[in-house]
Amino acid sequence: MGQQSDTDVSIDDSFSAGASVTIDEDKRLDFAKKILAVMGLVCIATFVAYALFPDNTALNAIFEFIKIGALPLITLVISFYFPSSNN
Repeated sequence: MGQQSDTDVSIDDSFSAGASVTIDEDKRLDFAKKILAVMGLVCIATFVAYALFPDNTALNAIFEFIKIGALPLITLVISFYFPSSNN
């Protein structure tokens, strides 16, 4: 167990100690927009389905989860990426 075989790879050979991964700001914003778009579509689809079938108990639970959990999360992300410019 203590000996290295010829197939073992040291991570220090691939990455230097001071190396860090950086993501461009434009790519992060683009990724956030895509996440928000998907979450928005899920919310809208849930609202439409709930409007069509209000007596469905499973759909009612999903609707409540979206209403309580996802919508505040979406507004939090939007307010983070697009802060108010008023001081």
